[in-house]
Amino acid sequence: MKHAGRTRRLFVWISAWTCLAAVLGGRLFFIQVADAHHYEGHDLVTLSVEQRREQFVVDSGRGNILDRNGQSLTGHTFLGLVVLPPWHPDPRDPRLQQLASALGQPADRTEAALASMKRPGLLSLPGQNGIPAPIELTDAQAAAVLALGLEGILPRQVTVRYNNQSLARHVIGFIGEDPDLVTQVYDGRYPLDEPVGKMGLERVFQEDLRGNGPARTLHFYVDGEGRPLPGLGIRETAEPGTGLNVQTTLDTRLQQIVEDAMDKVGLKKGSAVVLDVHTGDILAMASRPNFDQNHIPSGAAAYPKNLAVEADFPGSVFKIVDAAAALDKGLLSAATPFECKGSIQIGDGVLNCWKVHGGETAEEAFTQSCNVAFAQMAMNLGRNAIDQYAKALGLDQREGQVVNGRDVLDGEDPGSVFVGPGDALRLLANTGIGQENVRISPLQAAVMAATIAADGKRPVPRLVMGLTTVQGDPYRTCSTQSPVQALNPETAREVGRWMRQVVASPQGTGHLLAQAAQEVAGKTGTAQTGNLRLVNQWFVGYFPYDHPQYAVAVDALDVPDNSGLRYPEPVALDIVNALAQARGASEGR
Repeated sequence: MKHAGRTRRLFVWISAWTCLAAVLGGRLFFIQVADAHHYEGHDLVTLSVEQRREQFVVDSGRGNILDRNGQSLTGHTFLGLVVLPPWHPDPRDPRLQQLASALGQPADRTEAALASMKRPGLLSLPGQNGIPAPIELTDAQAAAVLALGLEGILPRQVTVRYNNQSLARHVIGFIGEDPDLVTQVYDGRYPLDEPVGKMGLERVFQEDLRGNGPARTLHFYVDGEGRPLPGLGIRETAEPGTGLNVQTTLDTRLQQIVEDAMDKVGLKKGSAVVLDVHTGDILAMASRPNFDQNHIPSGAAAYPKNLAVEADFPGSVFKIVDAAAALDKGLLSAATPFECKGSIQIGDGVLNCWKVHGGETAEEAFTQSCNVAFAQMAMNLGRNAIDQYAKALGLDQREGQVVNGRDVLDGEDPGSVFVGPGDALRLLANTGIGQENVRISPLQAAVMAATIAADGKRPVPRLVMGLTTVQGDPYRTCSTQSPVQALNPETAREVGRWMRQVVASPQGTGHLLAQAAQEVAGKTGTAQTGNLRLVNQWFVGYFPYDHPQYAVAVDALDVPDNSGLRYPEPVALDIVNALAQARGASEGR
């Protein structure tokens, strides 16, 4: 009886498990076969295939960033060679030798480049500078590659965002994959692996530039081992591009002039800005060290910074503020006498000058950048006057354009003049020569020079002219703003005359620019940085002197004090001469 009971219980258990397995099997059959295309509103067959889909974006559909004349600063289109790794040919395939021959490249280099590609991309090979760059095919080369019939190696018209000739990189910024940014800032509205703007105009105008996403994409499908799924092949999809273009005030020709001038002198760290004196349009803005927009260095120290909008010690260029304030308040004239013995006692300390100037007038003190005279001037002015005129000339505040509540100049630093309370004489003296807590950016310095050049009218800097559609139709216009009468016109003209003497006088600290093709007015600066071995060097000015059009600011940061080299003046000289030459050539046509 006991044996019969155990047999019955075993039969019940087996029957129950059999029924359960049948129910589960039936359910799986229903989900995977009978209702696979309509299960709970989803096509499971399509979804399973999509999980195996990989892609290469041929054209992101992202809008371009343009210069003031409509010339693109992004989006280089060319015939490239797309490589889809799952179809890597056998290294012994003789067609690889023919491929290398068609490309005009050594076979071993071509084969190594192919073998190194683990993800879909463009075939890149080192150029003359040793830096890998995508191969650009001629029509004849593309036809030769197609004739080889190498599956997964496809000539295609492609658009890359940046190349090694890209200009204004710190202004443009860059795009890159950042799942956290997509999730936190853009609420997951994009695919997590889609490149998004991470710096500069690319970041500020991400939503406008992106549009609805990729315009042309190559799709292919792989199995669990990453091998191509038979029968599905390679497919190309195309959608109309909907990203808006961002048109800037930059002038590509002038931008190239500025960057060439900086690179010619080997400027390692610094920046340059060129402004239209009357409209405030930023015509050129460049920063060094430069960076590769396709390969961003890791680590905060190496991350690219736009030093043109980052404030630093200005040194004697701040004497423009002192001169404007003292002249405007009637505290002195050009002929007011000073005596420089090489230093001045202030309380229990000594402030040194860079040389013994002896007897000099206020104008000569400005021309020769005498610290003693301007320390005395600052102490006589007092904190409130220095602060007032610094702000009037555009310092200690953000200068940049705002569009729809967004700061166009990514990372703009407002700088400072005074930090915290106090009006001690030593504080005033140090402030007057551009030290202590004084920090200004090259953009602010260019605005200050433009204000002097425009008879005291301070322009409002503009970087973006507006947004346009893919077809080039206006979508949004960002007009210039009216300048602010920040300084008495007569005061501005007198300061301008002093700035002209900095260049024209043989004793002037900016006399190198006396050889420029156009007359220049300016002010030099050398600032201590807190590191006794390093200084900041500056030149700020405008030209042509008699009918100003351009304001320029150049800084070189962390220059060894004992190097004996000056960087800003040669850069400014090249900018003035190249602009004059380009203008003469255009007028001669």
